[in-house]
Amino acid sequence: MPKIIIRNKMALTEDDLSDILLACSDVRLKTYVMFSAFTGMRAVETLSIRLKDINLDSNPARVYIRGEFTKTRQDRYVCVTSEMTQQLKIWLDSGQSDH
Repeated sequence: MPKIIIRNKMALTEDDLSDILLACSDVRLKTYVMFSAFTGMRAVETLSIRLKDINLDSNPARVYIRGEFTKTRQDRYVCVTSEMTQQLKIWLDSGQSDH
């Protein structure tokens, strides 16, 4: 049997992430990519967020993640940076948040 080769995975660099975000022409996609990258959340966790789960009034802003979508099955809060907060506001103001 051939030996399985395990390769180390490389994280995205800041330049890689910047290039990806600049290529996002849709504000909804940009917000999703940015949120996933900044929080390290899994795709299903990010996609499960509802408007009522986002609290932009707290400092720092917080997002509630429901346990049924997490690997550990536990509810939790994720704090987001001011940069991410600004992007969430841009997305919410764009009117694309009703999808």
